Parts: sequence; C-alpha cells; structure tokens
Amino acid sequence: MRIIPIYVDCTKKGDNSDLLTKYGVRGYPTVIYTDADGAPLREMQNRDAPAIVKDIETVAGKVAPRPTFWQPSVAFAREIGKKGKKPIAVYVVDPKSDLAKIHAKLTKDLGDRKTKFLWVLESGKEAPAVIVLDPKADEPLARIPVKEDDKADVLNKALDEAAKLMKK
Repeated sequence: MRIIPIYVDCTKKGDNSDLLTKYGVRGYPTVIYTDADGAPLREMQNRDAPAIVKDIETVAGKVAPRPTFWQPSVAFAREIGKKGKKPIAVYVVDPKSDLAKIHAKLTKDLGDRKTKFLWVLESGKEAPAVIVLDPKADEPLARIPVKEDDKADVLNKALDEAAKLMKK
C-alpha cells in the first residue's frame, strides 16, 4: 500500500478555498486522509511521531490499493516476467511529457495488453518509443516509435507482433 502525502498551503486568504470547504478545514496544521479518489477517510488526531506512524498504518490497512499496470523498474519487471512468462514494455518518454495524459491514453487504448505486458515508464532524451523486452533475453524484441496522435491500433498491432517474437 502506498501513502502519498500531498502538502497544500491554505494559510493565504483565498488560496485553495475549495479544498478548505470540501474537507471542512478550520485550523492549521490539518492532516486529512483520503482514498485515491479524494473521499475523506478521517482526520489525523495526534501529532507525536509514534502516534502518526500508527495512524498512517491504520489508515493504509483499511484502504485497498488502486491497481496500476506500471512496474517500478525494468529489473523488477524482469523478475516478474521470468516467472509469469510475460514480455516487458518499456515506455520511454521525454522528461517534459504530461505523464497523466500518457497514462490516461494508454489505460484507454491498450485493452488486454495492460495485463499481457509488464509496463515500465522511463524518462529518456530519444524520441518517444515503446521498447519490448523478453525478460530472459538481453536484446530488445522491438522498438516501437510512438506519436501522441497515433491511433490505438498502431501501437497495439506492433505490441502483438513483438510478443510473438518472445522465446517460449
């Protein structure tokens, strides 16, 4: 379970007033736990370190993690890929790319390829591409150039062809 702290400064009059209203904040500092969709779970009561740790663990234990198809690294994906015999798709993007937009497009366009491949997002200086790897081999199976305005079937067909090249 991941806990992602988000610090929002609401001390200046008018700043983030929508959040103050939504969560009923009346004093500072205020720590509010929400689920992944922003629905409030509860407010932190204690401020000493051991109580904060216990509070976080309690809240984290009650919230189901939101599924994601992104793996934390290529090395991690290789280990999982060897066991599950799944190809790895490394999506290489420009560091200035809008990652939320990329994630939304892939979530919408990939269909069952979200689970047929192990996905890793990496930042790179070269042109955007998906590099498909066999977890048991050193050489890439394919390098698929990606354009923001590509139709879904362009990437999907290339992924399907690359997956066929994987060693059995």
